[in-house]
Amino acid sequence: MSPDTSLPPTVGELLPCGEAAVGVHRKLATYSLNPTSEDGGPKASGFARILGITIEDIDYLQGAIQTGVLVVPISSVRDKSPWGMNCVVTVPVRGLGKKDDRVVNVRTAWRLAGPGAPPQLASAYCKP
Repeated sequence: MSPDTSLPPTVGELLPCGEAAVGVHRKLATYSLNPTSEDGGPKASGFARILGITIEDIDYLQGAIQTGVLVVPISSVRDKSPWGMNCVVTVPVRGLGKKDDRVVNVRTAWRLAGPGAPPQLASAYCKP
């Protein structure tokens, strides 16, 4: 997003500065793929059960998410003042191993702190 780009983005647009997205690996490691995380544990269980994706597959899921936000438009935008805007992008992800015949939607939520700021991953989970 260039500094003169206005917020909020609208539904149907691509995630502003999606190619500069930050925090994906950290959020997956500490939350969405972490079975010991109090809040993220159920998400990790869902990824393993539905797509066969575990913490060992973090690079695969990170790549699928970062590629997906470059081509899949935003499906909702919410004001999360004072932290900025949240944008939801639902990307299709293929399973691994015995689940490689499945493609399931993964809902990702991105925090946009302001014009010019890169989007930061706030959440990711399977949305079958």
